[in-house]
Amino acid sequence: MDFVLMFIMLVVYLALGAIMLTLSLSPKAKNKKEEPQIQGTSFIPSQMFMSTDGHGGIAVNEQNLKICLLHSPAVPPRLIHISSLVGSFLVKNGEVLNETLRTAPKSLISFQKLMQANAERLIKSWQTSSSQKDNQRIDLMVWIHDEDEPFHVVNFLNMETKEGGILFEKSLGTATHWHKVLDGLILQADQLACLQQDSDLDDTDQPTKNPALTSAAS
Repeated sequence: MDFVLMFIMLVVYLALGAIMLTLSLSPKAKNKKEEPQIQGTSFIPSQMFMSTDGHGGIAVNEQNLKICLLHSPAVPPRLIHISSLVGSFLVKNGEVLNETLRTAPKSLISFQKLMQANAERLIKSWQTSSSQKDNQRIDLMVWIHDEDEPFHVVNFLNMETKEGGILFEKSLGTATHWHKVLDGLILQADQLACLQQDSDLDDTDQPTKNPALTSAAS
């Protein structure tokens, strides 16, 4: 009887040992889900959205203050720092619902004035024609400090649906969220620009040493 009991205990100990050994050799379990990396880049987003037509999207990483502008699969993603942001427009059927624009530095304000007419022209092109009066369109236009490609459009809705319906409100809610995300990043970009200006002023205000006085003192 004692022999049988000892044999059972030995088997149990061996089984527990095998389990512990397996766990120690296996990779450690991760506490949180690994973030997806955008293909073709080293960019790991904290948030990402791809438009309904598959031809425009946006991803952000608030920690490193970078934005990834997504295009169709045939076009490589475009990485920018938030300092390149000029503005964000939330647009419904060619009508601006909300907009946020940079307030600094001066070079960016000049660029805004230079490209303002182009921005308005693009937004106006999304207005619903009389033949498409039941079509609803919601867009987010990201304005970038780039003369060649200043506008990046993310579409959230472009189809016949009822304004105020479930699909419309869901699309508008998602677009509003992303406009608020960009609004916050634009505010940070303005703050960084102001800090940089203050730093440049401090460097300019530093008194320069007179070489003659320096040599005389030595």
